[in-house]
Amino acid sequence: MRNMIKKPKILFIMYDGLTDPLGQSQVLSYIKHLSKYYSFDIIGYEKKDVYESQKIHISKEIEKLDIRWLPIKYHKKPPIISTIYDFYLGWKKAKQYGDIDNYDLIHCRSSAIGNIALLLKNRYKAKLIFDMRGWWADEKKESGLWNSKIYSPIYLYFKNLEAKLFKYSDHSISLTKAGYDEIVRKNLKPANEVSVIPTCVDFNIFKPFNLSVKKSAREELNIDINDTVIVYSGSLGGNYNIDIIVNLYKASKKLNINTKILILSHTDYDYILSEINKNEVTMEDVRIKSCNYSDVHRYLIAGDIGIINYKKSFSILGRSPTKMGEYWACGLPVICEKNTGDVDYFINKYNNSGHLIDITHNESYNTALNKVLSTKAIKDELREHAIDCFDLLKGVAIYKKIYDQVLNSKK
Repeated sequence: MRNMIKKPKILFIMYDGLTDPLGQSQVLSYIKHLSKYYSFDIIGYEKKDVYESQKIHISKEIEKLDIRWLPIKYHKKPPIISTIYDFYLGWKKAKQYGDIDNYDLIHCRSSAIGNIALLLKNRYKAKLIFDMRGWWADEKKESGLWNSKIYSPIYLYFKNLEAKLFKYSDHSISLTKAGYDEIVRKNLKPANEVSVIPTCVDFNIFKPFNLSVKKSAREELNIDINDTVIVYSGSLGGNYNIDIIVNLYKASKKLNINTKILILSHTDYDYILSEINKNEVTMEDVRIKSCNYSDVHRYLIAGDIGIINYKKSFSILGRSPTKMGEYWACGLPVICEKNTGDVDYFINKYNNSGHLIDITHNESYNTALNKVLSTKAIKDELREHAIDCFDLLKGVAIYKKIYDQVLNSKK
């Protein structure tokens, strides 16, 4: 529903989809609150299967808000050509609506879609916010997706585009303090024109630990109430490898702990299965679940330990794991490799919140297990940590402050 009161008109453009779990948690959750003050158009690239299953839900979520959703079908093949075609579709759709409403501000989520954002900024003389989300081109290269020589000029193109986005944006946003420090150190943006907003959590969706929910979820998954459950929530493949999950499981078995692995993911089931089989893990101890965003908390509550896993790389500086706040919100301590974005800072800040491991030393897994399982972190305290660090409303307040500052600036 379009509000009759004149508000600043904002185009929010993203290269993932509003129907994706991340789109729902890290875009829609914020914009639902911000739409009280601004009028939004949202362009996202939607994957077919997820779009078909979630489009009615998303439409209902926004039907009474000042949000207009402009979905575009995501094209994966053929490589490169499909991406160029997607950019064309994004530009065409933004121009179609922007020529009527004339955008006041472009909010660009990731450098992946930055070429459209810069064109639109110039077309409508609009302000621009570069919400970098991490070092996108480096993530692609380091994941192995851009390993071929054919991708070398593409990598350089997007790194150059990234630099332009920093230069011509009115404000930039990093997910982590580590990323912020890198931006300022490299003189990509003045310190006073960069803000840090970690990935936040909607605590109305990620509910507190409840013993009856734990029992119900474990019964559904055929997991004994006394088993130790290692939970991983999110994508697998590329920068998200299965090594930490498997190695922690194997360490637990050597310690004679009855352990199950619970993977919550929309990643292709056969791929996950092949990775598990490759690592010689018995499928009797593995549960793979693909569920709606609103149901994730049930299965987190069923677990004992939450895993964060990123491949070691430069781009890890910009990583703010959404799952960290979600794990804590549901009472799960976390295990993660050292030097991952701001994770070290948060785990060291709060007692019994988790453990950092050195993946080059097998003994590190034993130490992590012993520490996490022996300390018996208090679930209410973990939720308090999540609220302290990752409260959605705090993130919304920072976004509003940035929007108002940029919209009212003379620059």
